[in-house]
Amino acid sequence: MIENEVSINGTFRMRINFNLKGIGSQKSQIWLTTTINKERVRIYTGLLIEPEFWIKTTRKQAGERANEDSSLSRVQLNYNKGINKELKKILGYCRLYGVEVSQNHLMNNEMEHNAKNFTNYINCKLRGVEATIRKKPADFINAYIVRKSQMVNRDTQRKIVNGTIYNHRNALKRLQKFCADKNIRLVWELFNAQFEERFTAWMMSKNYTANTIAAQYSIMKVWLSEAEIEGLITDKSFHRYTTKCHDVENIYLTEEDINKLYAIDFNDEVIKAQIDPRDHIEITRDLFIVACWTGLRYGDWKDLSEANINDNTMVVHTHKTDKTVIIPLHPMVKAIITKYGGVLPKSVDKSKTLKHIRKCAEWAGISESVSLSRVKGGQTETKNGEKHQFLMNHTARRSFATNMYLRGVPSISIMAITGHTTEANFLKYIKVDKLQHARIVAQAFAH
Repeated sequence: MIENEVSINGTFRMRINFNLKGIGSQKSQIWLTTTINKERVRIYTGLLIEPEFWIKTTRKQAGERANEDSSLSRVQLNYNKGINKELKKILGYCRLYGVEVSQNHLMNNEMEHNAKNFTNYINCKLRGVEATIRKKPADFINAYIVRKSQMVNRDTQRKIVNGTIYNHRNALKRLQKFCADKNIRLVWELFNAQFEERFTAWMMSKNYTANTIAAQYSIMKVWLSEAEIEGLITDKSFHRYTTKCHDVENIYLTEEDINKLYAIDFNDEVIKAQIDPRDHIEITRDLFIVACWTGLRYGDWKDLSEANINDNTMVVHTHKTDKTVIIPLHPMVKAIITKYGGVLPKSVDKSKTLKHIRKCAEWAGISESVSLSRVKGGQTETKNGEKHQFLMNHTARRSFATNMYLRGVPSISIMAITGHTTEANFLKYIKVDKLQHARIVAQAFAH
């Protein structure tokens, strides 16, 4: 129980309450409220909590506080205990104020007990050295990232994926590198109307791609919105930071390409001479082909050892979207599953997988000339090379979506397998050139 009655030797008495104020998000602000000489006083404590974890009291009771019920999760319980610790500290500031007011006759600088003096006194304590250290941007953002790593997605009830946490940490490092290079302090006042122009120019000078820059601002807006809620940033300029992504040119493997990959003979003397048996490159090739016919992300096809596989379908629970997808088995996939006795092996790590895939594509003769462009460092950069040089782990998923689209499979059916929730995002995966589009329309005319 948090005792919220401040009484000093019978000469000073004040009742302090802590109330919530909704701010249009999941968490509410905790405000200190009291009445001095019939004047209402409200002070933001800088603390946030979800209303469901807040214990209200009646006028005759004391001690509004965060719930510390042992049935709560460890993370939530520790967070709530921290809130109550801060509330007790604030009540301590109120008692110190009461002591100073009640001992006016002993001091040279008497402090009258009124709403203005109380507000100024408490705000100075809240914004003192200790609070300043805790609320510096780097510390605040780091604390947010730590909290985020323990958060649960409200839609899926699963923890935030590691990739998201990795992206947040990288974004903070990028921001700190900018400040170091420009010899400027990382303070809240930095995020003004001129910041975006300066930061973008720096990122372009470092040859970051347009989508990396957009992702940087997207992540930063999450941090700054949290800081705005806590009253740490008042400049609204960050709401206008550009987070629009750009379409990136990528390749896909045609069905003919996939057939070439599948036809690789790992017993060929020329190929055998280039293989280290410990590398498991044939396993990589097989799993990549499975992905080309299932549309799975690398995070899902890297380990299909526990997938629910029967004669005609594969049932997989996807990690990123937390959805279960049912995928019909292509004859090539059935053959690969049979090859491994019904249980697919695990993949090697991500970087080694990419090297394997590109090497296999080279052996398979997937070598048509390719030219890809993207915006990097503020300029369009074009790379020319053979197709196998541009393969990525994600190429398998893109190949599935595109090949099924070219076969005339309805988008809604493909999306049911890929797990896309919007057609706009799904269509980004379709890599069909103008000539292929013309052929699709011509086929429709023929019918």
